[in-house]
Amino acid sequence: MRLLHVIRQYPPAIGGAERFVADLSSRLAARGHQVEVVTLNRRWRDGLRLPDHEVINGLPVHRIPYIGTRLFFVAPKVLSLVKGFDLVHVHHTDFFLDYLAATRFIHRRPLVVSTHGGFFHTDDHSAIKQLYFAVITQHSLRAADVIVPNSSSDEKRFARYGRKAIRIDNAIDSHFFSRGRGQRVRGRMITVGRLVTNKNVKALLKVFAFARVQRSDLILTVIGDGELRGALENYAEGLGIRDYVRWLGEVSDEQLRDELCAAEIFLSAATHEAFGLSLLEAMAAGCAPFVNDIEAFRDVIEDGRDGFLANYANAAEAASTLIRVCESPLDSLSSNAKIKASLFDWDKAIIKFEKIYLEVGR
Repeated sequence: MRLLHVIRQYPPAIGGAERFVADLSSRLAARGHQVEVVTLNRRWRDGLRLPDHEVINGLPVHRIPYIGTRLFFVAPKVLSLVKGFDLVHVHHTDFFLDYLAATRFIHRRPLVVSTHGGFFHTDDHSAIKQLYFAVITQHSLRAADVIVPNSSSDEKRFARYGRKAIRIDNAIDSHFFSRGRGQRVRGRMITVGRLVTNKNVKALLKVFAFARVQRSDLILTVIGDGELRGALENYAEGLGIRDYVRWLGEVSDEQLRDELCAAEIFLSAATHEAFGLSLLEAMAAGCAPFVNDIEAFRDVIEDGRDGFLANYANAAEAASTLIRVCESPLDSLSSNAKIKASLFDWDKAIIKFEKIYLEVGR
Protein backbone atom coordinates (compact mmCIF):
# COMPACT_ATOMS: atom_id res chain seq x y z
CA MET A 1 0.00 0.00 0.00
CA ARG A 2 0.98 3.65 -0.47
CA LEU A 3 0.76 5.21 2.99
CA LEU A 4 1.17 8.86 3.93
CA HIS A 5 1.88 9.83 7.53
CA VAL A 6 1.11 13.43 8.47
CA ILE A 7 2.60 14.85 11.67
CA ARG A 8 3.44 18.39 12.76
CA GLN A 9 7.03 17.58 13.80
CA TYR A 10 9.32 14.80 12.61
CA PRO A 11 13.02 13.96 13.09
CA PRO A 12 15.40 15.68 13.51
CA ALA A 13 12.77 17.09 15.90
CA ILE A 14 12.76 14.78 18.93
CA GLY A 15 9.70 13.73 20.94
CA GLY A 16 7.57 10.73 21.82
CA ALA A 17 5.13 11.05 18.91
CA GLU A 18 7.94 11.89 16.48
CA ARG A 19 9.85 8.80 17.53
CA PHE A 20 6.71 6.68 17.30
CA VAL A 21 5.89 7.80 13.74
CA ALA A 22 9.49 7.31 12.59
CA ASP A 23 9.51 3.77 14.00
CA LEU A 24 6.07 2.94 12.59
CA SER A 25 6.98 4.27 9.14
CA SER A 26 10.28 2.38 9.00
CA ARG A 27 8.66 -0.88 10.00
CA LEU A 28 5.86 -0.49 7.49
CA ALA A 29 8.43 0.15 4.74
CA ALA A 30 10.37 -2.94 5.82
CA ARG A 31 7.15 -4.94 5.34
CA GLY A 32 6.83 -3.81 1.74
CA HIS A 33 4.63 -0.71 1.97
CA GLN A 34 5.51 2.55 0.23
CA VAL A 35 5.61 5.11 3.03
CA GLU A 36 6.14 8.87 2.95
CA VAL A 37 5.84 11.61 5.59
CA VAL A 38 4.49 15.17 5.52
CA THR A 39 5.50 17.54 8.30
CA LEU A 40 6.13 21.24 9.00
CA ASN A 41 9.29 22.90 7.71
CA ARG A 42 10.52 24.49 10.92
CA ARG A 43 11.57 22.83 14.15
CA TRP A 44 9.56 24.27 17.03
CA ARG A 45 12.30 23.95 19.62
CA ASP A 46 14.64 26.45 17.99
CA GLY A 47 12.92 27.65 14.80
CA LEU A 48 15.45 25.85 12.58
CA ARG A 49 14.35 25.81 8.92
CA LEU A 50 14.65 22.30 7.51
CA PRO A 51 14.94 21.13 3.86
CA ASP A 52 11.69 21.01 1.87
CA HIS A 53 12.45 17.45 0.78
CA GLU A 54 14.71 14.91 2.42
CA VAL A 55 15.13 11.14 2.67
CA ILE A 56 15.49 9.94 6.26
CA ASN A 57 16.19 6.25 6.86
CA GLY A 58 15.01 5.54 3.34
CA LEU A 59 11.69 7.41 3.73
CA PRO A 60 10.79 10.50 1.67
CA VAL A 61 9.93 13.41 3.98
CA HIS A 62 8.06 16.45 2.62
CA ARG A 63 8.19 19.61 4.71
CA ILE A 64 5.67 22.36 4.14
CA PRO A 65 5.43 26.01 5.23
CA TYR A 66 2.98 27.17 7.86
CA ILE A 67 1.88 30.19 9.81
CA GLY A 68 1.00 30.22 13.48
CA THR A 69 2.38 28.61 16.61
CA ARG A 70 2.59 25.14 18.10
CA LEU A 71 -0.78 25.78 19.78
CA PHE A 72 -2.47 26.57 16.46
CA PHE A 73 -0.96 26.57 12.98
CA VAL A 74 -2.23 26.63 9.38
CA ALA A 75 -0.51 24.64 6.61
CA PRO A 76 -2.94 24.16 3.68
CA LYS A 77 -0.27 22.80 1.30
CA VAL A 78 -0.83 19.38 2.84
CA LEU A 79 -3.89 18.92 0.62
CA SER A 80 -1.78 18.91 -2.55
CA LEU A 81 0.40 16.09 -1.21
CA VAL A 82 -2.21 13.44 -0.37
CA LYS A 83 -3.03 12.52 -3.98
CA GLY A 84 -1.85 9.13 -5.10
CA PHE A 85 -1.83 7.55 -1.65
CA ASP A 86 -4.08 4.67 -0.65
CA LEU A 87 -4.51 6.01 2.87
CA VAL A 88 -3.58 9.04 4.99
CA HIS A 89 -2.63 8.52 8.63
CA VAL A 90 -2.80 11.76 10.64
CA HIS A 91 -1.07 12.02 14.01
CA HIS A 92 -2.44 14.37 16.70
CA THR A 93 -5.70 16.31 16.67
CA ASP A 94 -4.57 19.58 15.13
CA PHE A 95 -4.91 21.59 11.91
CA PHE A 96 -3.87 18.64 9.78
CA LEU A 97 -6.77 16.53 11.02
CA ASP A 98 -9.27 19.39 10.84
CA TYR A 99 -8.26 20.41 7.31
CA LEU A 100 -8.06 16.92 5.82
CA ALA A 101 -11.39 16.03 7.44
CA ALA A 102 -13.05 19.18 6.04
CA THR A 103 -11.60 18.63 2.55
CA ARG A 104 -12.24 14.94 2.34
CA PHE A 105 -14.81 15.54 -0.39
CA ILE A 106 -11.89 16.87 -2.47
CA HIS A 107 -9.08 14.40 -1.77
CA ARG A 108 -11.33 11.35 -1.16
CA ARG A 109 -8.68 9.45 0.75
CA PRO A 110 -9.37 7.18 3.74
CA LEU A 111 -8.31 8.80 7.02
CA VAL A 112 -6.83 7.15 10.10
CA VAL A 113 -5.99 9.32 13.10
CA SER A 114 -3.72 8.48 16.04
CA THR A 115 -4.52 10.76 18.96
CA HIS A 116 -1.24 10.96 20.96
CA GLY A 117 -3.02 12.84 23.75
CA GLY A 118 -4.47 15.47 21.44
CA PHE A 119 -3.63 18.98 22.65
CA PHE A 120 -4.29 18.31 26.33
CA HIS A 121 -0.69 17.79 27.47
CA THR A 122 -0.80 20.88 29.68
CA ASP A 123 -3.46 23.01 31.38
CA ASP A 124 -2.36 26.10 29.42
CA HIS A 125 -5.24 27.79 27.57
CA SER A 126 -7.56 25.13 28.97
CA ALA A 127 -10.80 26.99 28.25
CA ILE A 128 -9.83 27.68 24.64
CA LYS A 129 -8.80 24.04 24.13
CA GLN A 130 -12.08 22.74 25.51
CA LEU A 131 -14.09 25.08 23.29
CA TYR A 132 -12.08 24.18 20.20
CA PHE A 133 -12.45 20.49 20.96
CA ALA A 134 -16.24 20.81 21.31
CA VAL A 135 -16.74 22.97 18.22
CA ILE A 136 -14.12 21.62 15.79
CA THR A 137 -12.21 18.53 16.90
CA GLN A 138 -15.22 16.33 17.62
CA HIS A 139 -16.53 16.88 14.10
CA SER A 140 -13.12 16.22 12.56
CA LEU A 141 -12.87 12.93 14.43
CA ARG A 142 -16.23 11.85 13.01
CA ALA A 143 -14.81 12.19 9.49
CA ALA A 144 -12.03 9.67 10.18
CA ASP A 145 -12.52 6.06 9.16
CA VAL A 146 -10.72 4.84 12.27
CA ILE A 147 -9.55 6.61 15.43
CA VAL A 148 -6.54 4.96 17.07
CA PRO A 149 -6.28 6.01 20.75
CA ASN A 150 -2.75 5.39 22.05
CA SER A 151 -3.70 4.90 25.70
CA SER A 152 -6.66 4.28 27.98
CA SER A 153 -7.03 8.00 28.72
CA ASP A 154 -7.12 8.76 24.99
CA GLU A 155 -9.64 5.98 24.49
CA LYS A 156 -11.94 7.58 27.06
CA ARG A 157 -11.54 11.06 25.60
CA PHE A 158 -11.63 10.43 21.85
CA ALA A 159 -13.09 7.03 20.94
CA ARG A 160 -16.75 8.00 21.36
CA TYR A 161 -16.57 10.50 18.50
CA GLY A 162 -15.40 8.14 15.77
CA ARG A 163 -17.13 5.84 13.34
CA LYS A 164 -14.76 3.19 14.65
CA ALA A 165 -12.05 3.23 17.32
CA ILE A 166 -9.31 0.66 17.82
CA ARG A 167 -6.91 1.20 20.71
CA ILE A 168 -3.26 0.44 19.95
CA ASP A 169 -0.89 1.40 22.74
CA ASN A 170 2.37 2.99 21.70
CA ALA A 171 5.15 0.52 20.98
CA ILE A 172 8.90 0.21 21.47
CA ASP A 173 11.73 -1.97 20.20
CA SER A 174 12.12 -3.89 23.44
CA HIS A 175 14.84 -6.14 21.99
CA PHE A 176 17.00 -3.12 21.13
CA PHE A 177 16.78 -1.57 24.59
CA SER A 178 17.49 -4.85 26.36
CA ARG A 179 20.88 -5.18 24.62
CA GLY A 180 22.74 -2.29 26.23
CA ARG A 181 26.45 -2.46 27.04
CA GLY A 182 28.08 -2.16 30.42
CA GLN A 183 26.97 -2.75 33.99
CA ARG A 184 24.64 -0.78 36.21
CA VAL A 185 26.19 1.93 38.34
CA ARG A 186 25.10 1.87 41.95
CA GLY A 187 23.13 4.99 42.82
CA ARG A 188 22.70 6.06 39.17
CA MET A 189 19.26 7.47 38.33
CA ILE A 190 17.97 8.70 35.00
CA THR A 191 15.11 10.71 33.51
CA VAL A 192 14.30 11.06 29.82
CA GLY A 193 12.08 13.56 28.05
CA ARG A 194 11.64 17.06 26.72
CA LEU A 195 12.34 19.76 29.30
CA VAL A 196 8.88 21.28 29.17
CA THR A 197 6.18 22.10 31.70
CA ASN A 198 4.21 18.85 31.77
CA LYS A 199 7.34 16.79 32.45
CA ASN A 200 7.51 18.51 35.87
CA VAL A 201 11.30 18.18 36.07
CA LYS A 202 11.49 20.84 38.76
CA ALA A 203 9.58 18.58 41.16
CA LEU A 204 11.82 15.66 40.15
CA LEU A 205 14.95 17.65 40.98
CA LYS A 206 13.52 18.56 44.37
CA VAL A 207 12.81 14.90 45.18
CA PHE A 208 16.32 13.96 44.05
CA ALA A 209 17.81 16.70 46.25
CA PHE A 210 15.89 15.41 49.28
CA ALA A 211 17.05 11.87 48.51
CA ARG A 212 20.72 12.95 48.30
CA VAL A 213 20.51 14.27 51.84
CA GLN A 214 19.89 10.68 52.95
CA ARG A 215 22.27 9.01 50.50
CA SER A 216 25.24 10.94 49.13
CA ASP A 217 26.24 8.56 46.30
CA LEU A 218 23.21 9.30 44.12
CA ILE A 219 23.79 10.69 40.62
CA LEU A 220 21.06 11.82 38.20
CA THR A 221 21.36 11.71 34.41
CA VAL A 222 18.99 13.98 32.46
CA ILE A 223 18.46 13.12 28.79
CA GLY A 224 16.46 15.56 26.70
CA ASP A 225 16.33 19.23 25.90
CA GLY A 226 13.79 22.03 25.79
CA GLU A 227 13.00 25.63 26.59
CA LEU A 228 13.22 25.06 30.35
CA ARG A 229 16.74 23.65 30.42
CA GLY A 230 18.48 26.84 31.54
CA ALA A 231 15.96 27.50 34.29
CA LEU A 232 16.17 23.89 35.48
CA GLU A 233 19.97 23.96 35.61
CA ASN A 234 19.77 27.12 37.72
CA TYR A 235 17.19 25.48 39.97
CA ALA A 236 19.45 22.45 40.44
CA GLU A 237 22.29 24.78 41.43
CA GLY A 238 20.02 26.49 43.95
CA LEU A 239 19.20 23.11 45.46
CA GLY A 240 22.91 22.35 45.85
CA ILE A 241 22.89 19.39 43.46
CA ARG A 242 24.58 20.95 40.42
CA ASP A 243 27.61 18.61 40.63
CA TYR A 244 25.40 15.52 40.89
CA VAL A 245 23.24 16.05 37.80
CA ARG A 246 24.49 15.16 34.30
CA TRP A 247 22.69 17.17 31.58
CA LEU A 248 23.27 15.21 28.36
CA GLY A 249 20.69 16.88 26.10
CA GLU A 250 19.53 14.94 23.06
CA VAL A 251 21.46 11.74 22.39
CA SER A 252 21.50 8.93 19.83
CA ASP A 253 19.36 5.85 20.32
CA GLU A 254 22.47 3.84 21.10
CA GLN A 255 23.65 6.25 23.79
CA LEU A 256 20.15 6.41 25.25
CA ARG A 257 20.07 2.62 25.50
CA ASP A 258 23.48 2.45 27.14
CA GLU A 259 22.62 5.19 29.64
CA LEU A 260 19.39 3.39 30.56
CA CYS A 261 21.23 0.12 31.03
CA ALA A 262 23.78 1.85 33.30
CA ALA A 263 21.11 3.34 35.58
CA GLU A 264 19.38 1.58 38.44
CA ILE A 265 16.21 3.67 38.61
CA PHE A 266 14.17 5.63 36.06
CA LEU A 267 12.47 8.76 37.39
CA SER A 268 9.54 10.69 35.97
CA ALA A 269 7.48 13.37 37.72
CA ALA A 270 5.34 14.06 34.64
CA THR A 271 1.90 15.46 35.43
CA HIS A 272 0.52 14.39 32.06
CA GLU A 273 1.60 11.81 29.51
CA ALA A 274 -0.36 10.59 26.51
CA PHE A 275 1.34 7.25 27.06
CA GLY A 276 4.95 7.12 28.24
CA LEU A 277 7.38 5.68 25.67
CA SER A 278 10.42 6.66 27.73
CA LEU A 279 9.06 4.67 30.65
CA LEU A 280 8.72 1.54 28.52
CA GLU A 281 12.18 1.96 27.00
CA ALA A 282 13.66 2.24 30.49
CA MET A 283 11.80 -0.87 31.61
CA ALA A 284 13.00 -2.79 28.54
CA ALA A 285 16.54 -1.87 29.57
CA GLY A 286 15.87 -3.29 33.04
CA CYS A 287 15.72 0.08 34.78
CA ALA A 288 13.41 0.12 37.82
CA PRO A 289 10.73 2.83 37.37
CA PHE A 290 9.89 5.31 40.13
CA VAL A 291 7.27 7.53 38.51
CA ASN A 292 4.49 9.95 39.32
CA ASP A 293 1.10 8.40 40.08
CA ILE A 294 -0.77 9.40 36.91
CA GLU A 295 -3.12 7.41 34.69
CA ALA A 296 -0.65 6.83 31.83
CA PHE A 297 1.84 5.22 34.22
CA ARG A 298 -0.81 3.28 36.14
CA ASP A 299 -1.78 1.66 32.83
CA VAL A 300 1.71 0.15 32.57
CA ILE A 301 3.02 -0.38 36.08
CA GLU A 302 1.87 -2.85 38.70
CA ASP A 303 3.00 -0.94 41.78
CA GLY A 304 5.70 -2.81 43.70
CA ARG A 305 6.07 -5.58 41.12
CA ASP A 306 7.56 -3.99 38.01
CA GLY A 307 7.86 -0.39 39.20
CA PHE A 308 6.74 2.13 41.78
CA LEU A 309 4.15 4.91 41.71
CA ALA A 310 4.88 7.96 43.84
CA ASN A 311 3.44 11.34 44.75
CA TYR A 312 6.09 13.79 43.52
CA ALA A 313 4.04 16.68 44.89
CA ASN A 314 5.24 15.64 48.36
CA ALA A 315 9.00 15.79 47.87
CA ALA A 316 10.03 14.60 51.33
CA GLU A 317 7.70 11.60 51.28
CA ALA A 318 8.64 10.66 47.70
CA ALA A 319 12.35 10.93 48.54
CA SER A 320 12.01 8.63 51.56
CA THR A 321 10.22 6.05 49.41
CA LEU A 322 12.87 6.43 46.71
CA ILE A 323 15.62 5.69 49.24
CA ARG A 324 13.81 2.53 50.35
CA VAL A 325 13.59 1.45 46.70
CA CYS A 326 17.31 2.13 46.21
CA GLU A 327 18.20 -0.02 49.18
CA SER A 328 15.97 -2.94 48.24
CA PRO A 329 16.99 -5.82 45.93
CA LEU A 330 16.28 -4.66 42.38
CA ASP A 331 17.03 -7.81 40.36
CA SER A 332 13.49 -9.19 40.51
CA LEU A 333 11.97 -5.78 39.80
CA SER A 334 14.30 -5.34 36.82
CA SER A 335 13.32 -8.73 35.39
CA ASN A 336 9.61 -8.00 35.83
CA ALA A 337 10.04 -4.60 34.17
CA LYS A 338 11.64 -6.23 31.12
CA ILE A 339 8.81 -8.75 30.86
CA LYS A 340 6.17 -6.00 31.05
CA ALA A 341 7.96 -3.89 28.41
CA SER A 342 8.10 -6.84 26.01
CA LEU A 343 4.27 -6.80 25.86
CA PHE A 344 4.52 -3.44 24.04
CA ASP A 345 6.99 -4.52 21.38
CA TRP A 346 6.61 -3.34 17.78
CA ASP A 347 6.28 -6.92 16.56
CA LYS A 348 2.80 -6.99 18.06
CA ALA A 349 1.71 -3.43 17.25
CA ILE A 350 2.70 -3.36 13.57
CA ILE A 351 0.32 -6.19 12.74
CA LYS A 352 -2.58 -4.27 14.27
CA PHE A 353 -1.84 -1.19 12.19
CA GLU A 354 -1.57 -3.22 9.00
CA LYS A 355 -4.95 -4.77 9.70
CA ILE A 356 -6.54 -1.33 10.00
CA TYR A 357 -4.92 -0.12 6.79
CA LEU A 358 -6.09 -3.14 4.82
CA GLU A 359 -9.63 -2.73 6.11
CA VAL A 360 -10.05 0.95 5.21
CA GLY A 361 -7.44 1.55 2.51
CA ARG A 362 -8.00 1.63 -1.22
